[in-house]
Amino acid sequence: MFIRNLKFKVKFSSYSKNHFCKSFLRKYKKKAWNETIKTIHDTFEKIFGIQKAKLIDIINFNQEEEAGIFKLDFSVAGTQTSRKSSGNRLIFFLSNKEEKIEVLLVYGKGNCPKGQHETQWILEEIKSNFPEYKKIIGK
Repeated sequence: MFIRNLKFKVKFSSYSKNHFCKSFLRKYKKKAWNETIKTIHDTFEKIFGIQKAKLIDIINFNQEEEAGIFKLDFSVAGTQTSRKSSGNRLIFFLSNKEEKIEVLLVYGKGNCPKGQHETQWILEEIKSNFPEYKKIIGK
């Protein structure tokens, strides 16, 4: 298990707000998107249990730093679609040492360039926009 049973401080990066959340806000009603954000925060409060249920995917974890990059599928409130079938993803950085979670990317599968593997696109986005996490993702 990678995630310790802690109370994490949760924040959305300005990059995720400016590049991704705005498009979700335009696509869905404000009330639905705000409820989704609240649900995401609630989910992160229970992240230890969610890890046990295998609802998150590990992109990379650095044992020495006790930190990693993870992916979580989500659906927008009121859409009647499941997490998996919605195509909506959330990429987040989690640090056990700092007891923090930072949402880096919030996107739909349509945001990934065609012909490029999703994980490759995620790593490139993180390298380009979050240089402070290069040590976590390696390379």
